[in-house]
Amino acid sequence: MGGVRKFIVKPPLFYIFTLNYLTIHPMKKIYTLLVCLVCLGNLTAQTSGGPDAFGYTWKGSDDVAGPTYNWIDIVPLPGAQMVTGLADDNIKGSFPVGFAFQYYWYNVSSFWIGSNGYMGFTNGQLSAPFVAIPTATGTQNFLSALGSDLIFDPTNTAQCWRWTNATNDTLIVSWIDVPFYDQTIVAGVGNNTFQIILSAVDSSITYQYMTQTGVTNPLNVTTGIENNSGSVGLQHLFNVFPTSGYAVKFYYPVNSTFSVSDASTTFNNNPESAGVFISRNGNQFTMNTEVKNTGNQSLTPFNVFSRVLNGANAIQVQDNQMSTALTPGQTQSITMTNKFNPTTAGTFRFFTDTQLPGDATPSNNQKIQELVVVDTTFATVRLSYDAGGVAAAAGLSWTGGNGAAANYFAPPFYPCKVTELLTYITANPNFVGYTMLVYDDSGPGGSIGVRLDSIPVLTGNIVTGAWNQIILATPLVVNTGGVYVVWKMDGSGIGLGVHQAAPFSMRGLEGISGVWAPYRNAEMEDLMINIRITNMAGTGIGMNEVVMNDHFSALYPNPTNSTASIDFSTPFDVKKLSCEIYDIQGKLIANQTITGLSNQGKLNINIEGLNAGIYTCKIIADGNAIVRKLVVTQ
Repeated sequence: MGGVRKFIVKPPLFYIFTLNYLTIHPMKKIYTLLVCLVCLGNLTAQTSGGPDAFGYTWKGSDDVAGPTYNWIDIVPLPGAQMVTGLADDNIKGSFPVGFAFQYYWYNVSSFWIGSNGYMGFTNGQLSAPFVAIPTATGTQNFLSALGSDLIFDPTNTAQCWRWTNATNDTLIVSWIDVPFYDQTIVAGVGNNTFQIILSAVDSSITYQYMTQTGVTNPLNVTTGIENNSGSVGLQHLFNVFPTSGYAVKFYYPVNSTFSVSDASTTFNNNPESAGVFISRNGNQFTMNTEVKNTGNQSLTPFNVFSRVLNGANAIQVQDNQMSTALTPGQTQSITMTNKFNPTTAGTFRFFTDTQLPGDATPSNNQKIQELVVVDTTFATVRLSYDAGGVAAAAGLSWTGGNGAAANYFAPPFYPCKVTELLTYITANPNFVGYTMLVYDDSGPGGSIGVRLDSIPVLTGNIVTGAWNQIILATPLVVNTGGVYVVWKMDGSGIGLGVHQAAPFSMRGLEGISGVWAPYRNAEMEDLMINIRITNMAGTGIGMNEVVMNDHFSALYPNPTNSTASIDFSTPFDVKKLSCEIYDIQGKLIANQTITGLSNQGKLNINIEGLNAGIYTCKIIADGNAIVRKLVVTQ
């Protein structure tokens, strides 16, 4: 198993046989027996297979009616692109297919590439143990050409390339010189060069294997295809490696009578249904969701049920809406009328279910999003996805001590300062240190961007089985977006706590050698990394924004090179109205106050003396606060 190592040591190769045999035979004989068994598996393998429930079949190049092995070198071809960032057990994407490819009963137009020899049509990670196809649990919707424990590392020559032809009817992804992960050899062992070919001409899928040497320890590999529910798939090989100079082709059925009526919830609130922080007594939370017809039959309107539950499973708010009629592949965004009013701090869950009668794949009906309501009236606020819970017995760790993990935090109010980083350390048997790093989210698509801080934590300052705190010498100002907080191992054995009680934030990342990917166990646990933040001016920005936003306008004109104004009309008389202006570093540079007002009026904000740039205006009406962005021009 590559990547995450939860203090699990792989057995030697010969342990896949019996311990009794080991006691009387030398290792060399056991290895010879293994090789013989692998070879025997190849010699007796089928030359064709299928159909699966949908109608896919496969034929190998060793079949008289099968494909001809014909390796296509895409590296020198115009438009070929190297896929960067692949490492150990990670996935990169999404990438455009370049055309609408018919896969099972639906079209796919984008894909992800896994370092472990697979393509996915959804963002899902596959790592050891690789299971038989199809399997309804875990990641689905993939093409596994050599689903095994492979590794891309700076110390080896592994590469991955992708290419779509000029006529946009063929996609090829090639894994080149990729070895198997080895616990003792950083660069890996063996060599694998193979490719996946998608053809829109006949909706076929072809795997080609130029080179295949070496095996995994323990023996674990799977090749085949699997649909978006995991209920249908066609396995080619399982725990048997393909041979060099071999091709296998998966044929789309000429006619399929397989009928699928399936409605799914695509996401809640954001594409990853990722957790969010909300201010207690702040803005009401709107239940937004997206649903999709993931079957091959047109659907009549069906009910969509959304609700927010507290930690005791008591419904806080609920609502129903009927979808429109949806054709296969069509999505619909739905906004519920009823809203969640966050009056109590704690962890809540936002559920959405599609309720289509006779739904073929109930497993994709529901999405859950974590909502963490925090009390922003305190001077310091702790942001945590683990709700102060207990760590699991085994921590997160990588063999070799070069792994890293991160959580993303978007605060519930702006501007704020990150003042403290917290990590739960489960074990440190080798007495090594770790490093905490903070990055902004200025990378592509809001990914990890510029490093803001780096703090080494020495061995003598680490307490195991407890939270470890780092107070930042210079707090970090956050005006928009959020920050990534990284825990990086400085040696082997040290473990980061994980929390395995739902709900899960989907905000975790994992990294090897500076390459980041979604945390592989994000659907089962949260990384125990927290932060503390403070309000920039002592008052809880956002704690009563629901009052302010309903009764205060946007700033106008904006951008401006003269006075900016904001109108208000409130159900109460405003006794004192203030405006505080902060620069991009969070420094208070101007403020003004007016008193003796009525329930409506205008605040004119003087920008005289301000340089061109972006500023944060905090508007405070009798203790209630909102934040507006102001752009000053020359």
